[in-house]
Amino acid sequence: MKFFSFVLILGLSFCFTNCYSLEKPYNYGNPYLPSPEFTEDDPQFEEGEPVWILDQTGNWIFSLPSKLVLWNLKADNHHISKETKEYLIRYIKENNLRDVKVRFNQYAPLSEWKRLPKNKNINPVIRYFFGSISLLAYTFLPGRLLAGTVGGDHYNSFTNTINVYSDLPAVVIHEGGHAKDFAQREKRTLYATMYAIPVVGSLYHEARASDDALNYFAEKNDKEQLESSYELLTPAYSTYVGGAIGDVVANPITALTVIPGHIYGRYKKRDIDSELEKRKQKIQFKEPK
Repeated sequence: MKFFSFVLILGLSFCFTNCYSLEKPYNYGNPYLPSPEFTEDDPQFEEGEPVWILDQTGNWIFSLPSKLVLWNLKADNHHISKETKEYLIRYIKENNLRDVKVRFNQYAPLSEWKRLPKNKNINPVIRYFFGSISLLAYTFLPGRLLAGTVGGDHYNSFTNTINVYSDLPAVVIHEGGHAKDFAQREKRTLYATMYAIPVVGSLYHEARASDDALNYFAEKNDKEQLESSYELLTPAYSTYVGGAIGDVVANPITALTVIPGHIYGRYKKRDIDSELEKRKQKIQFKEPK
């Protein structure tokens, strides 16, 4: 119990005190390592063919846990609108993520296994070990059907791929934030290893991605998506805290840890106008005259 309390307080304190501040200027991505270009036969953005029975089963049965946790019917709904796709495509291009693959509601295990050896930015021993584990889960527990119950929207650092199943701009930009975070790392092998370790990885990496998403929408002065981000990403982070603790103490507490996340997210949402005004003043103050 003491360990539970320590990790919960540590995780939430890090999130609430060091992240989710809109006062800092947004920094667009500039990858540390050069990126290969995609080809016509292997486009950067792909979408799975609609399969009504498959998508409806995933939407109304397997995605129920994520819908309940995030309190949003568009979570893992397997139908990504043009608007949501354009949000992520624009984000990817603006942040110079030229080597990141994006799959919208697509199941492509063969293609993903082929991408694993191409990711030269991560040491092959680490890449093949952790990457194979992640791809075995992707292959035999496909998010195209099971997202929300097993897995969901995620970024795979070992294949450098974003998989999206939700029609939520805040969520897809969050996943883009992971790709941007990794792209700017000199030592991606160490960073990817940390992300694969329970507790240590998820709390820090998830906070970074959510913080980037919030500041991206603030940069665009997109109040609607800022509100959505607070409503979705803050409780989502609480589930990472709960999941991390659950991994250690084998106790299903995610449902409890998400409650303070929802409360805090909605509390922060009320202050968006004042936060944006503070951001504007701070950035103007720092601009060279």
